[in-house]
Amino acid sequence: MEWRGGMIPHVGLSKDAPTNRQNIVNNSEPLRESASQWNQYRGPNRDGHIPPQGIDINWKEKPKALWKVSAGAGHSSILIAEQTVFTLEQDGNSETLFARHLSNGKKKWKIAQQTKWNDMMSGTGPRSTPTLLDGKLYTLFSNGVLCRVNAKTGKLDWETKTIDSDYEFPEWGISCSPLIWNELIILNLGGEKSAVRAYSTKDGKLAWGSDLRGNGVYISSSVLSLLGEDHLLAAVEGKIAGLNPRTGKTLWEKPWKIFLNNAQIAQPIALSKNSFLLAAGYGKGAECWNISKRANGKYLIETNWKSKNLKAKFSNPVLKNGYLYGLSENLLVCLEAKTGELKWRGNKYGYGRILVSKEKLLILGNTGVLSIVEATPDHFKEVFSEQLLSDVRCWNGPALASGYLVAMNGEELACFDWEK
Repeated sequence: MEWRGGMIPHVGLSKDAPTNRQNIVNNSEPLRESASQWNQYRGPNRDGHIPPQGIDINWKEKPKALWKVSAGAGHSSILIAEQTVFTLEQDGNSETLFARHLSNGKKKWKIAQQTKWNDMMSGTGPRSTPTLLDGKLYTLFSNGVLCRVNAKTGKLDWETKTIDSDYEFPEWGISCSPLIWNELIILNLGGEKSAVRAYSTKDGKLAWGSDLRGNGVYISSSVLSLLGEDHLLAAVEGKIAGLNPRTGKTLWEKPWKIFLNNAQIAQPIALSKNSFLLAAGYGKGAECWNISKRANGKYLIETNWKSKNLKAKFSNPVLKNGYLYGLSENLLVCLEAKTGELKWRGNKYGYGRILVSKEKLLILGNTGVLSIVEATPDHFKEVFSEQLLSDVRCWNGPALASGYLVAMNGEELACFDWEK
């Protein structure tokens, strides 16, 4: 029995733990030159937008399988760079950062941290996704250890503990993914001393701790450009805040209540130069906030629109050409970003992950089904939908770089070639 996103658990026959198997389907052709990379949570810009691939993709057909290997449990997303796949997985009693060859899935190196998170609702394994910048991997383990690793060799440069001895872990574990901003590693961990902390990319030393305090939630730090200024969007239970990313000082804060847990999961999205979106499940829905600045320098946050049509539980919506596409619980919907007007409701795709490329939505559902939908507000049109991975819980974000799609769940990691 496992929870896949809804309030009713999935019940199925238990399976033996996967063996270390490797099934090379087709590995005879050399890899194409890298035209893009996928170096952090939700892609290069942390917004779910797929970068140009350098090739034509056949969105109407299932991509060709290249290889498949066994993988450990967890909900961390995938990185691709320099013809290498990086994943963070549970491996026995350790969370392990793996580097594998993009060509065949074979391991290059691994580095482990002895820790194991488990809870009844979301299961075992890491939740955070590493961040790759300038040849260095910044990884946050579920015990609060942050480290920097050489992406080519796996050599550990430094590690540091980011939480205090009396830290109260969120119910479903530490889930934030490191944000690298101006030589700072920013983490939205929660805590009664400092809910947000920044560390130096050079040596891992604490650069600042926020004056914002409170219990941790599940969003990752993000810096939005609002009013021509950098606002670090942060959250604790029952509250959203904007911080100065250089100092951690609070610029503004506003209550944000969510039924049952008050824990924000989905990422905020900048909709314009003075507005941004928040969305949540548990009956909450979406809300667009406008931000302005008074003569005395204080910020004013006001509601522009609300909608119950986008209850984004933990699947992040994407913004494309002025329209929002997201899973309202498990139902795909399209809303106009300016007004919140519902344009259409589509099919149910489970509690999965959504990416957008050109005029297509890529959806990897929580049962491993890959679907492609037209990204247009005019009508709902599904282009393709087929099982991609085994039917176990899949909350891991896939990666697409140079036409190679890499996806995983708590059982397997697989690579596909999507060249037309």
